[in-house]
Amino acid sequence: MTNDLDYNIFKAIEQDKKLTEIYLGYKPFDWFFTKAKYSATCTEAVEFTLFDKTICGLLNIENALSFEEIGEILGFNVTDNPSQKKYKDFAEYEILKDALQSLEEFEMITTGDNSYSYCQLTDIGKEYFQKGKKFKVHTNKQFELYFDNTNNDHSIAKDNFEFLKSVNAEENSINSRINYEDEQLLKSFSENQIPEIYNVQKMNSFKDSVLIEKEHKSATLYAVFLVDAISGKYRTLVYEEYSKTTKDYFSSFLHENKVNADNLFFQILQKYGIYQNPNSNDFSYREVLIKSQKEIERIIAEDKNISEKIAKNINQLKFIEPFMFIDKLDTIIKNSENEVWLMFNKVSGLLIETLSKIIIDIKDKYLFIYLPVSVDLETELEEFKSKVSETLNSYLIIGNIDEFNVITENSNKTSIYKKEIFPLEINKKSIKYQFVKKYSNVDIKEHIDTFRRDFADEYVENISNEIDSLIAKKINSDDLSNYSIEEIKDIDFKITPFNNVTEYDLILSEIKENKIALLNAVKNAKNGKIESFIASMLEELKSLELSEERKFKTLQSKINKEKEKFKEIESGLFLELEKKFLLKEKEFELIKKRKSIIIDTNILIEEPKIIDIIGSLQNIIFSAKVIDELDGLKNRSETKEKAQEAIREIRKHQKNRNISFNTSKVDNLPDDLNKKSPDNMILSVALQYQKRNPILLTNDKGLQIKAEMLEIPAKTITELTSLLSLSKRNRTNNRKKR
Repeated sequence: MTNDLDYNIFKAIEQDKKLTEIYLGYKPFDWFFTKAKYSATCTEAVEFTLFDKTICGLLNIENALSFEEIGEILGFNVTDNPSQKKYKDFAEYEILKDALQSLEEFEMITTGDNSYSYCQLTDIGKEYFQKGKKFKVHTNKQFELYFDNTNNDHSIAKDNFEFLKSVNAEENSINSRINYEDEQLLKSFSENQIPEIYNVQKMNSFKDSVLIEKEHKSATLYAVFLVDAISGKYRTLVYEEYSKTTKDYFSSFLHENKVNADNLFFQILQKYGIYQNPNSNDFSYREVLIKSQKEIERIIAEDKNISEKIAKNINQLKFIEPFMFIDKLDTIIKNSENEVWLMFNKVSGLLIETLSKIIIDIKDKYLFIYLPVSVDLETELEEFKSKVSETLNSYLIIGNIDEFNVITENSNKTSIYKKEIFPLEINKKSIKYQFVKKYSNVDIKEHIDTFRRDFADEYVENISNEIDSLIAKKINSDDLSNYSIEEIKDIDFKITPFNNVTEYDLILSEIKENKIALLNAVKNAKNGKIESFIASMLEELKSLELSEERKFKTLQSKINKEKEKFKEIESGLFLELEKKFLLKEKEFELIKKRKSIIIDTNILIEEPKIIDIIGSLQNIIFSAKVIDELDGLKNRSETKEKAQEAIREIRKHQKNRNISFNTSKVDNLPDDLNKKSPDNMILSVALQYQKRNPILLTNDKGLQIKAEMLEIPAKTITELTSLLSLSKRNRTNNRKKR
């Protein structure tokens, strides 16, 4: 199996490596360098400021000028001159004084006194003025330099070694051949390492350097070897462990020093056996690798869904390097369906770490893992076993494993990954190289059945005991309604893969029966709780006044929360409650809107002057059937007077703009309502006004129920009067707000 360093190297070279390039391994080698500390007299060039240039330019022309004269030329008010209405500007005075003091500190000017009665350029000042820079000298300034002892290229040694992980080294033939006190040698590369101290262009320099101390160092680097499976030629990269990256500088060194690289490569080849007498069929993997490489290059060129397509391409590879296989194991498993069987005949810390991540990340398929016993990794295996036990979809057997097999399933086709040896040709000789080869569409059902029985023997009894205990605990709970139905349905999830293992039929059937009993108990408890809640809500809704809209919204919110809590239960339980609330919501809306009031016959008999009570602000609709019924009722002694009065009122108001007459459209009625019923005919008229805020005004309880079933509010005269009163109050409040 791969080790951690192998894996980290493979990850570092993965993007740079082609599929046709085979990673053979790494070889450590030492790189020597030295870090030296120096002290020297350093001259620092400082750029002229605008004042420096201006003042030196004036003094170069005029030879000598006073503070006041310089200030006057610059337009500064540095003295009081009342006659010319000029007064000293202290800010300008200080600026000029600071500029002259700076030039004096650099020995560029000489002055008569502290008040700068005259200022002259010194010889140094004239020299600096010509150069456009002033110079500051630092004695005994310290700095560090790095020396590349192995490659003797010191110019970029600081970049290469400053943060490189290293250890102290003894003096040897490699690091002792340099004269660390040769100042000319130091200056030959200092510009690259310490440009702030030595830079010819910027005129920074040093002299009289003294070596204070030096530290010889060595760093362990890794020569990484890739062999092109087609040409047989090898390529070398150099890996640095601390940064976990390859380094071009060191790689170039090995590329240029072929003897060193060849020697290291020869050592790598010693761990591979010779493949005797290979034939052309043994090299068939080459064509597959070439085809796969071209496909990946095509995907990258198209730049469309790269990661998704490359993942799919990896899943289709027939030959995979062992290092790539463990790196892409999670992708291979994710691309599989239902079950994955993972059998490893060798185990490593890296493999355990990889599998630990997989069992946490992948929850949608069953993972059956065989690992061999390992004395060296006993603790790690026990920890992994504990992690597996905490999952619902992973199983582990640790024992004697003879071979490497990874079995996946996709579109009802089984594939198996096996390790096999193939020839890899290098310099006309072939070494034995082990690929992971994928065999597709294989029939290994009998083997899988055997593996499944192995895991059933290991797990079924323990899992069944856990499930029995869990079911017993839940069934005896004080409130079963608190349990999730999905949770109960999944209670036997971990034992599901063994449902067809006949040896355990009895255990499995008992679990199934107990699960169904628990599921029914939970559903009944939830239904009971819902029914109780619905009854209480209906009671509250019944007592709710139309003036209590805020309370109504609170109840609505309460219902929505309860519905969410019981969303697993059939939502039909809430239908009646929701209809009632919808009707009540419409009533609250009706308060704010112009209403269409469809009047039933019994209302006109009770109150013939209902039109006056409703008023002109609402639409009033009479169905033809109501007029017809009134006509019949005027001939009955007990209703004659009321019916005649109602007819007179209707005739009196029939030309009002808010009064209308309509005939029934019984086709609008549901099929299960009698279309010849007078009440239903009146109801069909109300249905025609569904989008115009209808209210059916009736005392008929049966008609009220039918109207509400069709989501049309039904009211008595008292209820309507209350509603109209609230509407009037609402209009008054709105006018006040305006």
